Amino acid sequence: MCTHRNNERLIKEFLRAAHITQDKSLGHFVAAEVKCWGFPEFNPGNCDEYQGFFNYLADVFESQVFTIEQLLAADSQVLVRFRIQGKHHEEFMGLPASGGELEFTATALFRLDGEKISEVWMYNKHIVLQTAKGYRYAISAPASYATRKTTHAIAC
Repeated sequence: MCTHRNNERLIKEFLRAAHITQDKSLGHFVAAEVKCWGFPEFNPGNCDEYQGFFNYLADVFESQVFTIEQLLAADSQVLVRFRIQGKHHEEFMGLPASGGELEFTATALFRLDGEKISEVWMYNKHIVLQTAKGYRYAISAPASYATRKTTHAIAC
């Protein structure tokens, strides 16, 4: 199988396990010492913290719906634009729980070492909140949330 196709499959399976089935053991996808940058709230530094991040998202987005909007794969990395929607159940990116509908979109660049995710950069984060009273707020992450630049990014 072509390496980029294998990487595409691996990341799709990982995201499905993390968001849709909410698998509680992601260690078969993630390196023990994964490096993450630009994540909302905190940057996981190991597999257990990365699992904790997905547990946190499950608390934030009650009845979570996860979709991949775009996915581009290369030999050692995969770029994913994704969307998470659900009832705003927990504080997220400075917004206290509202009970309204929350939508989070972002881009994640996954670097792979063999069959394991070794690094993840998250950027272009944007949230939209529709309150129970019908008010709509859109917020983009400030520049301080920007991630490091890398010379290994996939050109889009």
